Amino acid sequence: MEDLTELQRITKLIVDAMRLSPDLVTAAGAENVASLNLETHTQGVHLARCIAAFTTDDALAIEMSEIVGETPKFLISKVLLANYLPEKCTGEHAGLEQRIWKSLYAGRRERSRVQEVLARRSVI
Repeated sequence: MEDLTELQRITKLIVDAMRLSPDLVTAAGAENVASLNLETHTQGVHLARCIAAFTTDDALAIEMSEIVGETPKFLISKVLLANYLPEKCTGEHAGLEQRIWKSLYAGRRERSRVQEVLARRSVI
């Protein structure tokens, strides 16, 4: 029960921040977060990591790192899709990352643009 409460709390913080983002793709994607059917607080934390990795909004990325209490570099290192092609991604959160990418960003953001932003932020 406590895990569900924490998941709801962190998800609300993430969605509220996404809605205010000047990154229009991320702001529009906020409406799709509920469709991800997150079940644990750990998945909520990973959602924040993915948003930080995939958004072009530097302020939002910093806010995500504050929400989960991780440095931007550490946070991005946990997102496989930020570092590898989708077919190379395996692990505990690989499926979740792909659902987040497809539900919130696919067709509206190129991986190359995400890589450029992460390089500019000096987190990869």
